[in-house]
Amino acid sequence: PSTVGVGGAAAAPGRSEVGAYPQTGQTDRALPVAVSATEAGVPAQRAGAVDPATELELARRWADEADRYAQQAEMLAQRPALLPGWSPMARAVAVYLGFSGVAVVLMLILGLASDVGVVGLGTVVAWMCAGLPAVALIGAWLVLGKWGRPASGAATPPRYPLLGFLLCFVAVPLAYCGYLVLVRLLR
Repeated sequence: PSTVGVGGAAAAPGRSEVGAYPQTGQTDRALPVAVSATEAGVPAQRAGAVDPATELELARRWADEADRYAQQAEMLAQRPALLPGWSPMARAVAVYLGFSGVAVVLMLILGLASDVGVVGLGTVVAWMCAGLPAVALIGAWLVLGKWGRPASGAATPPRYPLLGFLLCFVAVPLAYCGYLVLVRLLR
């Protein structure tokens, strides 16, 4: 008869270093304590008889509420992230005007640099007539395409390219000309 099967590896005669588990120095460790189901967040079992009609009514109410939340989520997903309460036309005007405003500020900086002699007049005219308006138009076009689109559902939103062209390529040079007239009047 083998003694290894009765007491395991620890009971093997002549082999004191072999044990079932290695000793780590702490022999008085406490075992993990089990948490009760109510402490873990599991609801306790209901006491008494359950009325099927009441349970059915509660389930219907929860289903109706879930449907309402689903409809709200669908409505929110059909609105664009950029200016969600605005109409597509108003959103496009705001974005094109915003980019045109930034282009006008950059144009004024170029005008001041031209007055100081850092930038030549040809460079300023090229940036005023083509460069900055084109950058404003392309930037606004990309922003409307990225953040002016609903998260789900609809196809590409209208970006109004003719309006963008007018606001960027006409308003920006006009603003610069207005700046020049204002400077001439104030001198």
